[in-house]
Amino acid sequence: MDDFSGATAFVTGGASGIGRGLATALLEQGAAHVVLADIEQGALDATVADLRGLGQGEVSGVLCDVTDPASVDRAADVAWDRTGGVQVVCLNAGVFAGGYSWETTLDDWDWVLGVNLKGLVHGIRTFVPRLIAADRPSHVIGTASIAGVVSSPASAVYCTSKFAAVGLMESLHHDLGLAGAAHVGSSVLCPGMVATAIDHGDRNRPSDLADATDTESSNLASDSISQILRDGGLDPLVGARHALAQVRAGRFYVTTHEGDLWARLVANHNDDRLAGRPPRFQMYE
Repeated sequence: MDDFSGATAFVTGGASGIGRGLATALLEQGAAHVVLADIEQGALDATVADLRGLGQGEVSGVLCDVTDPASVDRAADVAWDRTGGVQVVCLNAGVFAGGYSWETTLDDWDWVLGVNLKGLVHGIRTFVPRLIAADRPSHVIGTASIAGVVSSPASAVYCTSKFAAVGLMESLHHDLGLAGAAHVGSSVLCPGMVATAIDHGDRNRPSDLADATDTESSNLASDSISQILRDGGLDPLVGARHALAQVRAGRFYVTTHEGDLWARLVANHNDDRLAGRPPRFQMYE
Protein backbone atom coordinates (compact mmCIF):
# COMPACT_ATOMS: atom_id res chain seq x y z
CA MET A 1 0.00 0.00 0.00
CA ASP A 2 1.30 3.44 -0.86
CA ASP A 3 -1.30 5.38 1.14
CA PHE A 4 -2.77 4.68 4.59
CA SER A 5 -5.27 7.54 4.41
CA GLY A 6 -8.72 6.21 5.29
CA ALA A 7 -7.40 2.72 5.97
CA THR A 8 -8.36 0.51 8.90
CA ALA A 9 -5.64 -1.32 10.80
CA PHE A 10 -5.06 -4.06 13.37
CA VAL A 11 -1.86 -4.11 15.45
CA THR A 12 -0.79 -6.91 17.80
CA GLY A 13 1.46 -5.98 20.67
CA GLY A 14 -0.16 -2.60 20.20
CA ALA A 15 -0.10 -1.38 23.80
CA SER A 16 3.61 -0.56 23.89
CA GLY A 17 6.89 -0.31 22.03
CA ILE A 18 6.95 -0.73 18.27
CA GLY A 19 3.28 -1.73 18.19
CA ARG A 20 2.25 1.53 19.81
CA GLY A 21 4.62 3.35 17.46
CA LEU A 22 3.06 1.71 14.40
CA ALA A 23 -0.45 2.53 15.60
CA THR A 24 0.48 6.16 16.25
CA ALA A 25 2.24 6.52 12.89
CA LEU A 26 -0.75 5.00 11.07
CA LEU A 27 -3.06 7.52 12.72
CA GLU A 28 -0.69 10.34 11.81
CA GLN A 29 -0.84 9.18 8.20
CA GLY A 30 -4.62 9.25 8.04
CA ALA A 31 -5.79 5.80 9.16
CA ALA A 32 -9.51 5.91 9.87
CA HIS A 33 -9.55 3.30 12.67
CA VAL A 34 -6.75 1.41 14.42
CA VAL A 35 -7.60 -1.60 16.57
CA LEU A 36 -4.89 -2.33 19.14
CA ALA A 37 -4.56 -5.94 20.27
CA ASP A 38 -2.56 -6.84 23.36
CA ILE A 39 -2.39 -9.39 26.16
CA GLU A 40 -1.96 -6.73 28.86
CA GLN A 41 -5.34 -5.16 29.65
CA GLY A 42 -4.12 -2.25 31.76
CA ALA A 43 -1.52 -1.12 29.25
CA LEU A 44 -4.01 -1.64 26.42
CA ASP A 45 -6.63 0.61 28.05
CA ALA A 46 -4.05 3.31 28.78
CA THR A 47 -2.66 3.30 25.24
CA VAL A 48 -6.12 3.43 23.67
CA ALA A 49 -6.92 6.45 25.84
CA ASP A 50 -3.64 8.15 24.93
CA LEU A 51 -4.05 7.62 21.20
CA ARG A 52 -7.67 8.73 21.23
CA GLY A 53 -6.37 11.95 22.74
CA LEU A 54 -4.46 12.63 19.53
CA GLY A 55 -7.74 13.26 17.75
CA GLN A 56 -6.54 11.50 14.61
CA GLY A 57 -8.96 8.74 13.66
CA GLU A 58 -10.75 6.18 15.79
CA VAL A 59 -8.87 3.94 18.20
CA SER A 60 -10.10 0.87 20.05
CA GLY A 61 -8.58 -2.08 21.86
CA VAL A 62 -9.15 -5.81 22.11
CA LEU A 63 -7.55 -8.30 24.47
CA CYS A 64 -5.63 -10.90 22.47
CA ASP A 65 -3.17 -13.70 23.21
CA VAL A 66 -1.32 -14.29 19.95
CA THR A 67 -0.19 -17.75 21.09
CA ASP A 68 -3.86 -18.86 21.12
CA PRO A 69 -5.38 -19.17 17.63
CA ALA A 70 -8.91 -18.93 19.03
CA SER A 71 -8.02 -15.65 20.73
CA VAL A 72 -6.66 -14.28 17.46
CA ASP A 73 -9.83 -15.37 15.64
CA ARG A 74 -11.99 -13.62 18.23
CA ALA A 75 -9.91 -10.44 17.99
CA ALA A 76 -10.26 -10.46 14.20
CA ASP A 77 -14.03 -10.83 14.51
CA VAL A 78 -14.09 -7.82 16.84
CA ALA A 79 -11.93 -5.79 14.46
CA TRP A 80 -14.16 -6.63 11.48
CA ASP A 81 -17.31 -5.76 13.43
CA ARG A 82 -15.91 -2.39 14.46
CA THR A 83 -14.29 -1.34 11.20
CA GLY A 84 -16.21 -3.16 8.49
CA GLY A 85 -12.97 -4.79 7.33
CA VAL A 86 -9.29 -4.38 8.15
CA GLN A 87 -6.80 -3.42 5.44
CA VAL A 88 -3.50 -3.12 7.31
CA VAL A 89 -2.45 -5.98 9.61
CA CYS A 90 0.64 -5.48 11.80
CA LEU A 91 1.67 -8.76 13.44
CA ASN A 92 4.07 -7.27 15.92
CA ALA A 93 3.92 -8.97 19.35
CA GLY A 94 7.32 -10.19 20.53
CA VAL A 95 9.29 -11.34 23.59
CA PHE A 96 12.95 -12.02 24.39
CA ALA A 97 14.86 -14.65 26.35
CA GLY A 98 18.64 -15.06 26.34
CA GLY A 99 21.21 -17.71 27.11
CA TYR A 100 23.43 -20.27 25.44
CA SER A 101 21.53 -22.60 23.12
CA TRP A 102 22.31 -25.66 25.25
CA GLU A 103 21.29 -23.95 28.49
CA THR A 104 18.01 -22.37 27.40
CA THR A 105 15.07 -24.03 29.13
CA LEU A 106 12.38 -25.77 27.12
CA ASP A 107 9.88 -23.35 28.65
CA ASP A 108 11.85 -20.46 27.17
CA TRP A 109 11.84 -22.16 23.77
CA ASP A 110 8.09 -22.73 23.96
CA TRP A 111 7.36 -19.19 25.19
CA VAL A 112 9.52 -17.28 22.70
CA LEU A 113 8.62 -19.42 19.68
CA GLY A 114 4.98 -19.32 20.74
CA VAL A 115 4.85 -15.52 20.65
CA ASN A 116 7.43 -14.56 18.03
CA LEU A 117 6.77 -17.27 15.47
CA LYS A 118 3.41 -18.91 16.15
CA GLY A 119 1.94 -15.48 16.82
CA LEU A 120 2.75 -14.67 13.19
CA VAL A 121 1.45 -18.04 12.03
CA HIS A 122 -1.86 -17.53 13.81
CA GLY A 123 -2.19 -13.99 12.48
CA ILE A 124 -1.51 -15.07 8.91
CA ARG A 125 -3.95 -17.98 9.11
CA THR A 126 -6.66 -15.74 10.54
CA PHE A 127 -6.26 -12.53 8.57
CA VAL A 128 -4.87 -13.40 5.15
CA PRO A 129 -7.92 -15.39 3.95
CA ARG A 130 -10.12 -12.44 4.94
CA LEU A 131 -7.89 -9.98 3.12
CA ILE A 132 -7.88 -12.14 0.00
CA ALA A 133 -11.68 -12.49 0.09
CA ALA A 134 -12.19 -8.74 0.58
CA ASP A 135 -10.50 -8.12 -2.79
CA ARG A 136 -9.27 -4.62 -1.94
CA PRO A 137 -5.76 -3.20 -1.45
CA SER A 138 -4.34 -4.42 1.85
CA HIS A 139 -1.01 -5.15 3.51
CA VAL A 140 0.46 -7.48 6.12
CA ILE A 141 3.48 -6.30 8.10
CA GLY A 142 5.19 -9.02 10.12
CA THR A 143 7.67 -7.89 12.74
CA ALA A 144 10.85 -9.95 12.87
CA SER A 145 14.15 -8.32 13.86
CA ILE A 146 17.60 -7.55 12.57
CA ALA A 147 18.30 -10.61 14.75
CA GLY A 148 16.36 -12.54 12.11
CA VAL A 149 19.01 -11.69 9.54
CA VAL A 150 22.22 -11.43 11.61
CA SER A 151 22.66 -13.74 14.61
CA SER A 152 24.21 -12.89 17.96
CA PRO A 153 25.60 -14.87 20.91
CA ALA A 154 23.59 -15.86 23.99
CA SER A 155 20.35 -15.27 22.09
CA ALA A 156 19.70 -18.61 20.40
CA VAL A 157 15.98 -18.89 21.05
CA TYR A 158 15.31 -15.26 20.08
CA CYS A 159 17.40 -15.44 16.89
CA THR A 160 15.80 -18.76 15.94
CA SER A 161 12.32 -17.26 16.31
CA LYS A 162 13.23 -14.20 14.27
CA PHE A 163 15.08 -16.05 11.48
CA ALA A 164 11.96 -18.22 11.20
CA ALA A 165 9.76 -15.12 11.15
CA VAL A 166 11.73 -13.70 8.21
CA GLY A 167 11.40 -17.01 6.35
CA LEU A 168 7.69 -17.13 7.06
CA MET A 169 7.11 -13.63 5.71
CA GLU A 170 9.21 -14.39 2.61
CA SER A 171 7.11 -17.51 2.04
CA LEU A 172 3.93 -15.50 2.52
CA HIS A 173 5.08 -13.15 -0.23
CA HIS A 174 5.62 -16.09 -2.59
CA ASP A 175 2.30 -17.68 -1.60
CA LEU A 176 0.33 -14.50 -2.26
CA GLY A 177 1.87 -14.33 -5.72
CA LEU A 178 1.13 -17.96 -6.48
CA ALA A 179 -2.46 -17.53 -5.25
CA GLY A 180 -2.99 -14.54 -7.54
CA ALA A 181 -3.66 -12.25 -4.59
CA ALA A 182 -1.84 -9.21 -5.93
CA HIS A 183 -4.06 -6.89 -3.91
CA VAL A 184 -2.53 -8.20 -0.66
CA GLY A 185 0.96 -6.88 -0.08
CA SER A 186 3.45 -7.96 2.57
CA SER A 187 6.56 -6.66 4.30
CA VAL A 188 8.84 -7.97 7.03
CA LEU A 189 9.91 -5.41 9.61
CA CYS A 190 13.43 -5.98 10.93
CA PRO A 191 14.00 -3.42 13.71
CA GLY A 192 17.38 -2.56 15.09
CA MET A 193 17.70 -1.51 18.72
CA VAL A 194 14.47 0.31 19.57
CA ALA A 195 13.65 1.61 23.05
CA THR A 196 10.93 -0.87 23.99
CA ALA A 197 10.22 -2.90 27.12
CA ILE A 198 11.10 -6.20 25.43
CA ASP A 199 13.70 -6.82 28.14
CA HIS A 200 10.79 -6.95 30.61
CA GLY A 201 8.50 -9.16 28.55
CA ASP A 202 8.29 -11.78 31.28
CA ARG A 203 5.65 -9.60 32.96
CA ASN A 204 3.18 -11.37 30.66
CA ARG A 205 4.80 -14.79 30.73
CA PRO A 206 2.33 -17.71 31.14
CA SER A 207 2.45 -19.42 34.50
CA ASP A 208 2.74 -22.84 32.87
CA LEU A 209 6.00 -21.76 31.16
CA ALA A 210 7.64 -20.32 34.27
CA ASP A 211 10.98 -22.17 34.04
CA ALA A 212 13.05 -19.25 32.78
CA THR A 213 16.73 -19.62 31.96
CA ASP A 214 18.81 -18.23 34.81
CA THR A 215 22.47 -18.58 33.91
CA GLU A 216 25.47 -16.32 33.56
CA SER A 217 24.93 -16.18 29.79
CA SER A 218 21.22 -15.36 30.02
CA ASN A 219 21.83 -12.63 32.57
CA LEU A 220 24.60 -11.18 30.42
CA ALA A 221 22.31 -11.08 27.39
CA SER A 222 19.46 -9.45 29.30
CA ASP A 223 21.72 -6.90 30.98
CA SER A 224 23.39 -6.00 27.68
CA ILE A 225 20.08 -5.45 25.91
CA SER A 226 18.71 -3.40 28.80
CA GLN A 227 21.77 -1.16 28.76
CA ILE A 228 21.68 -0.66 24.99
CA LEU A 229 17.97 0.13 25.02
CA ARG A 230 18.37 2.49 27.94
CA ASP A 231 21.42 4.30 26.57
CA GLY A 232 20.71 4.46 22.85
CA GLY A 233 17.53 2.69 21.78
CA LEU A 234 15.63 4.46 19.01
CA ASP A 235 12.28 6.08 19.84
CA PRO A 236 9.64 3.55 18.67
CA LEU A 237 7.56 6.22 16.95
CA VAL A 238 10.57 7.44 14.97
CA GLY A 239 11.29 3.86 13.94
CA ALA A 240 7.64 3.23 13.02
CA ARG A 241 7.45 6.33 10.86
CA HIS A 242 10.57 5.24 9.01
CA ALA A 243 9.21 1.72 8.58
CA LEU A 244 5.85 2.83 7.20
CA ALA A 245 7.56 5.19 4.77
CA GLN A 246 9.40 2.16 3.38
CA VAL A 247 6.17 0.16 3.14
CA ARG A 248 4.59 3.00 1.17
CA ALA A 249 7.64 3.00 -1.10
CA GLY A 250 7.08 -0.68 -1.88
CA ARG A 251 9.92 -2.21 0.13
CA PHE A 252 9.57 -5.77 1.38
CA TYR A 253 12.46 -5.70 3.88
CA VAL A 254 11.65 -2.81 6.19
CA THR A 255 13.88 -1.27 8.86
CA THR A 256 13.52 1.19 11.71
CA HIS A 257 16.86 2.98 11.41
CA GLU A 258 18.02 5.42 8.78
CA GLY A 259 21.57 5.21 7.45
CA ASP A 260 23.63 2.23 6.36
CA LEU A 261 23.08 -0.10 9.36
CA TRP A 262 20.89 -2.56 7.46
CA ALA A 263 23.07 -2.58 4.34
CA ARG A 264 26.27 -3.02 6.34
CA LEU A 265 24.98 -5.88 8.49
CA VAL A 266 23.39 -7.76 5.60
CA ALA A 267 26.41 -7.25 3.33
CA ASN A 268 28.81 -8.58 5.94
CA HIS A 269 26.54 -11.55 6.65
CA ASN A 270 26.17 -12.38 2.97
CA ASP A 271 29.92 -12.08 2.43
CA ASP A 272 30.52 -14.60 5.22
CA ARG A 273 27.97 -16.99 3.75
CA LEU A 274 29.35 -16.79 0.24
CA ALA A 275 32.90 -17.30 1.51
CA GLY A 276 31.86 -20.19 3.75
CA ARG A 277 33.18 -18.39 6.83
CA PRO A 278 31.60 -18.63 10.27
CA PRO A 279 29.34 -15.63 10.90
CA ARG A 280 31.05 -12.66 12.49
CA PHE A 281 29.54 -10.98 15.54
CA GLN A 282 27.95 -7.66 14.61
CA MET A 283 26.26 -5.12 16.85
CA TYR A 284 22.70 -4.12 15.89
CA GLU A 285 23.37 -0.42 16.39
